[in-house]
Amino acid sequence: MNEHPAWQWNEIQQVGTDYSDVAEVERYEQRMGEFRDLPAEDAAILDTLALAKGARILEIGTGTGHFARAAAKAGYCVTALDVSTAMLQYAEDRAKADGLTGLEFRHAGFLTLSAAPSTFDAAVSVAVLHHLPDLWKAVALANIHRALKPGGRFLLCDVVFSSKGRDPRVQFDAFLNTVPQSMRDGASCHVAKEYSTLDWIMEGLLTRAGFSIECIVDSEAPLIQYRCTTGSSGSEPTKRAY
Repeated sequence: MNEHPAWQWNEIQQVGTDYSDVAEVERYEQRMGEFRDLPAEDAAILDTLALAKGARILEIGTGTGHFARAAAKAGYCVTALDVSTAMLQYAEDRAKADGLTGLEFRHAGFLTLSAAPSTFDAAVSVAVLHHLPDLWKAVALANIHRALKPGGRFLLCDVVFSSKGRDPRVQFDAFLNTVPQSMRDGASCHVAKEYSTLDWIMEGLLTRAGFSIECIVDSEAPLIQYRCTTGSSGSEPTKRAY
């Protein structure tokens, strides 16, 4: 982890659920396996990126490393970051058990990312950016854009609330009703203490960072997926999928 200025947001400090606890990491892995089809999600992300074998992928917020392992198994070179040392240790142990190569884990996050410009062919972040306030989301996205090659791809998926129509409080209740009972406390903590934002803010943050939003997939709202490239800033999405 690199040193950072005193004024920089401390992304290592836990907000919401404490994933520095090894037991909590193990519970997280179990809950995610019950709630989501992780192998199918990982395969869908790789299909969407459509990269040549050997391409370099940056994953920010690898968690227990399921996507990083899937990408390495598919023949990609993966650099996987997380701010939780417990998560990283779990992910590394799983990767070693699988005998994987071409996979590097680093203790870092959006703001402490250390990479030369134009290093990666693609970047992926799923359900992580909401840990940062909007000001620092802007810094994070600029860091990712800088690390990507010209024409590089960025897939961002996170909880983003709609600015159209419904009172946000109604959306919060609807969001809580989409998660299993065993995860309701964590979802409530997400709304109360974390930093999910509105759709128009997220789209503005992405385009101002220099990304061109190719597609917005909101079929599982409020979990929204943004498919971007390092294109011209201020561009409008060319497609919205439902």
